Amino acid sequence: MTACPGSGKTRTIVHRLGYLHAKYPESRKLNIAITFTNRAADEMENRLNDMGIESDSIWTGTIHQFCMKYIIRPYAMYSSRLKRGYHIIDEYRKNEYGKQIAKELHIQIQYQKYFDNIHILRKYEQIKRENKEIDFDDILLESLGLLKDCSFITENIAAIIRCIHIDEYQDTNELQYQIIAQIVLKNKAINVLFIGDVNQAIYDNLGGIAKTPEEIRNLYNLSFKES
Repeated sequence: MTACPGSGKTRTIVHRLGYLHAKYPESRKLNIAITFTNRAADEMENRLNDMGIESDSIWTGTIHQFCMKYIIRPYAMYSSRLKRGYHIIDEYRKNEYGKQIAKELHIQIQYQKYFDNIHILRKYEQIKRENKEIDFDDILLESLGLLKDCSFITENIAAIIRCIHIDEYQDTNELQYQIIAQIVLKNKAINVLFIGDVNQAIYDNLGGIAKTPEEIRNLYNLSFKES
């Protein structure tokens, strides 16, 4: 679904979540909304609360929160990297590592683009593994790996989902598309809604890709209605 600024994208998703909750009041299957920011997820939660809707069948959050809740925390023991423990580092800590490594390797970096340098990146990956640390990119990589390597994980997750809403899909990166595709391909009954506007893409420098309807059809092996 294509929607321009101010056209009510958030309202559409919230009301659709409310409709699904009303249609299947006793169902425990999840109706999910994946947002790009915590702020957007909080806004959806607030609107649902204003509508008097509180349900365990509705979940909203970012792709990283989704991966942590439904993939990594329940199934970390099946990951060779995560099974012995891990903790998450934020972007500040990541950049501090980059700064420290650049200094140690005597590499001059402009605009804090530390990880464009292959030597810094390799050292950074080594440090993370030694310290049992993962960053936000690792959350997605490890999640996709678990879904691909352990089909029962993907089947378990796919079996509890009725609908997935992808908010601001034009800023979705390739890993996110792949993670959701792995789940949907295991259960073709899952209803998927992509909502956004390719002209509003603002995170292409961070890997955001506004896939065409044809690319989405091919990846998810589903028929989509455009509106």
